[in-house]
Amino acid sequence: MTKFAVRACNLGKCYQIYKKPSDRLKQSLWRGKKCFYKEFWAVRNLSFEIAKGETVGIIGANGSGKSTLLQMICGILNPSTGSLEIDGRIAALLELGAGFNPEFTGRENVLMNAAIMGLSRSEIKERYNDIAAFADIGHFIDRPVKTYSSGMYVRLAFATAVNVSPDILVVDEALAVGDARFQQKCMAKIKAFCQSGTVILVSHDMVAMLELCSRVIWIESGEIRMDGVPKFVIEKYLQYMYEGMAATISPDLDTSASTNSDRYDMSGFQMIDKTIRQFGDKRATIRALRICSPESGNGVIYSGKSCEIGVIVNSNDTVSRPIVGFFVKDRLGREIMGDSTLLLKQDIPPFSKDKNYLFSFEIAQWPNLQEGDYALCVAIADGTQEDHVQCHFLHDALIFRSIPVRTPAGIFSVSDSRITFREI
Repeated sequence: MTKFAVRACNLGKCYQIYKKPSDRLKQSLWRGKKCFYKEFWAVRNLSFEIAKGETVGIIGANGSGKSTLLQMICGILNPSTGSLEIDGRIAALLELGAGFNPEFTGRENVLMNAAIMGLSRSEIKERYNDIAAFADIGHFIDRPVKTYSSGMYVRLAFATAVNVSPDILVVDEALAVGDARFQQKCMAKIKAFCQSGTVILVSHDMVAMLELCSRVIWIESGEIRMDGVPKFVIEKYLQYMYEGMAATISPDLDTSASTNSDRYDMSGFQMIDKTIRQFGDKRATIRALRICSPESGNGVIYSGKSCEIGVIVNSNDTVSRPIVGFFVKDRLGREIMGDSTLLLKQDIPPFSKDKNYLFSFEIAQWPNLQEGDYALCVAIADGTQEDHVQCHFLHDALIFRSIPVRTPAGIFSVSDSRITFREI
């Protein structure tokens, strides 16, 4: 008996990319004497080992080679180079229901798929009631699947895949199937399987990765960039995704701002792109922004940690009663939170022409927002709360990711909450 479930050594997958269909014919006629294609390596030189009973997450940007790797592990694709050893029966949640025949009933598709996965007739009969109960689609189980809604279709496919008692469960972005109640059932089932089997999980849900995985592999451009403890690897990946693509501050900007005679740290500021939606009379303009935490760098904010929103302003003319503020929007455009110098009752002296100013909003504890991408909007105005003129307003000036310490019940919750209990 081996101690590993999956072992890869110098694994690679190469595709031949042709400019036009006729080049394929030319390639076959020339028999390798001349090359009419370009090579694209979706995966290259991957070497790793997954132990039996281990739960491993695989992360990476779209197009990094994650799905190609899973397809090779599941036997859908043959590797171009290297070797791949699998010890155990695999159940794959890649494209749910891909093997279903639309003319067959749900019951017939369950029996057929279970047989394909290697179950005997007695094993299929033993597990059928569990599959039907988990899918919970009622009498539709005896109707052709072509009459199913998309939600019913994936419910039955998921129920079939996770109830055939595989040795290795492979999950590719299949954690959000069906309604909220069924998603909870799916997550509970996967958590239970993690206690007894080997799980390979691909997902962009970093909270699920932290909760489920004992190890995370980060793949970039088809190669392993990092392999280790989930929290450390995920933090580095998120920092790379957000901070690695951010522009740096312009060298001609005055960076002599100081606090209590100490030079202010100007790292991480991103210059404002002209393509950002904006308006205002431009008597004062926002030149650069940043949102960062000491522990995570620019672009990734962790709930419960301190956070700073920095704004660099250039005054092109006199602004008598300046107001600087921000608000945060979620992916639906809803305004989640915000603040301003006016609401904080911070008196700001008038701006002088051709001067640069630095504003720093320091937040002691970032709220426990739902995990996801958020947009930072920033504005400068002249006047009062009731009567003001916009000098510069930036829509969605910076996109950042917020990571919660725990799943909030609503849009957000406080990060530090305690419960006491006693019998009375």
